[in-house]
Amino acid sequence: MGIKVTREEVGKAVVFAVEGSVDIASSPELRGELRQAVEQKRPRIVVDMAGVAFVDSSGLATLIEALQGTSRYDGKIVLCALGSTVLGVFQLANLDSIFTITKTREEALAA
Repeated sequence: MGIKVTREEVGKAVVFAVEGSVDIASSPELRGELRQAVEQKRPRIVVDMAGVAFVDSSGLATLIEALQGTSRYDGKIVLCALGSTVLGVFQLANLDSIFTITKTREEALAA
């Protein structure tokens, strides 16, 4: 299954709504979108994962790379609306302790 990434500007933030599986085949598309936002030094990057059913290690690496990029200029990346399976992957990898994760997009924009 492929991936669909929709970009939306919300104030000074950029929101990426992701749909599909974030895996070795599809993560380069998300990586490109996130890299562009990091290069633009967007103060807040929100990744809405409500439409994501599966994420593998390459998907996690993509998000970690964006997190590291935002930390270089005091930006922030916030993940929101993770389903229980995807949240479980983050918890298993202990990544829920380094990412800001919210239940809703609204909370992510305010976090």
